[in-house]
Amino acid sequence: MIREELRPLIDQVLDREGGIADVGDGKGVTRFGQTPIWLAEWDLPPPKTPEEAAENYQTWLDLCGLAFLVPLSDILADTVIDFAVHSGTRTAIRALQRAAGTVPDGVIGPKTRAAITQTTHPYWLARNVLADRLEVMGRAITGDPTRHAKNAKGWMIRAANQLRELA
Repeated sequence: MIREELRPLIDQVLDREGGIADVGDGKGVTRFGQTPIWLAEWDLPPPKTPEEAAENYQTWLDLCGLAFLVPLSDILADTVIDFAVHSGTRTAIRALQRAAGTVPDGVIGPKTRAAITQTTHPYWLARNVLADRLEVMGRAITGDPTRHAKNAKGWMIRAANQLRELA
């Protein structure tokens, strides 16, 4: 059962990620945003339903340490977690750590938690995480346009929607 405080955020992730499909990105069948590599990394079962995917996301949020963001700030949690789903957990955590002024090692530890918890500007942190995300997307698109250019429009719309939330 999904914890009440995580349900809205996980539902947003599921809504953005869609269902089960092979989108042709070379990662195999993606299930509600969960690739075979991601599932193996976090030792999670392939979900067959949105509820099973939600359970995987809850477990992942607990394992990687990002669940602590949810009660702090909806916009910060959404920005970082969507980035993590899209571009990798460590990539998003490093962006969060850079924004918070801690060592960007990709692991949520006590110093990262303290820096984020003590901030009075979660929107500022979210804005800087989103800026890092745009840089990551730009490098992906220009680094391998034949593979990533077809996704650029969707990625940019997603980032623009998050930017609007920060306004």
